[in-house]
Amino acid sequence: MPRTLFGHMKSSNVMKVVWLMDELGLDFERVDLGNVFGGLEEDDYRSKNPTSLVPTLVDGDFTIWESNAVLRYLCNAYAPGSSLYPTDPKKRGLVDQWLDCQQTQLTRPQTVVFFQLIRTPLDKRDTQALETAIREASRVWAWLDTRLGENSYICGNEITIADIAWAVHAHRWLNMDFQRPEVPNVKAWYERMLTHESYRQKWAGPVT
Repeated sequence: MPRTLFGHMKSSNVMKVVWLMDELGLDFERVDLGNVFGGLEEDDYRSKNPTSLVPTLVDGDFTIWESNAVLRYLCNAYAPGSSLYPTDPKKRGLVDQWLDCQQTQLTRPQTVVFFQLIRTPLDKRDTQALETAIREASRVWAWLDTRLGENSYICGNEITIADIAWAVHAHRWLNMDFQRPEVPNVKAWYERMLTHESYRQKWAGPVT
């Protein structure tokens, strides 16, 4: 069945889905939408995803959106026995916990930091909003740093989709030009994540 992913490659939410599909060896076509490509408000796309956000995956006759839901679906559909999304209820619960934490706690402040530093001209930056967002995101990264002081990966000693979801943000956090609290365990984990070819080649370049 044909498999199509809608979304542009500068979206962190698209990045994580592409990375997982690479990890799973899945063939797919990607269609640029969003950012400079537009198209998110067109009726055809909104019929697939009413949020007008990316990504959206069309897998044969099935359509799914929300990036972390897509990660779960892909593992359930194509790697049901994989340690990427373990079936043990406690292990899976930890993966789900950190997936949800990434979306509900990290995404909002880190998005502000990213857009203020990377997408906003210096003379138009909102310094107060930037400083507030850095403090809020730093608090979340400190949680992860504590967690990674106990394990090689977020949910244990094997990579899971929780690591994929956080790592695309970690590259930005660690490589943007601003003062941030030290997170040595996150940095060590980030170096481990760079051993994964898709991440290293596609997402670990300049932050743009």
